[in-house]
Amino acid sequence: MTHPPDASGPVHPNRLLAILLQRCPVCLEGKPFDGLLHMHRTCPRCGIQFERETGFFLNAMFFAYALGFVVLAPSALYLYLTGASTALFTGVMAAEILLLWPLVFRYSRILWMHVDQMLDPRRIPSSAPEPDA
Repeated sequence: MTHPPDASGPVHPNRLLAILLQRCPVCLEGKPFDGLLHMHRTCPRCGIQFERETGFFLNAMFFAYALGFVVLAPSALYLYLTGASTALFTGVMAAEILLLWPLVFRYSRILWMHVDQMLDPRRIPSSAPEPDA
């Protein structure tokens, strides 16, 4: 198995790409999600367990809050400045939340896992499963 360069320190270009592509925070290759909202328990590539402890993903809600604000604020500001009615404002915001919620959910978990990896690095287990050919 080939191991990526050590990307556990400051934000490394490989880590940024892994965040954008929603990849494992340790090997930077495995896909944590196997469905729209469902995660693998372990990385299919390196075998690392994603949820380090019970409640591990609670910190992801802070990222979700920030991402939600960044996504919704421009639309809300635009609707406010154009004088949109309350019903239109509410409808657009609700639709935007419903459509983008899965993306915010996924990226908030991915961001938290990568920040956690940079703060408290883990290594690929020596008994990592070999990737399928």
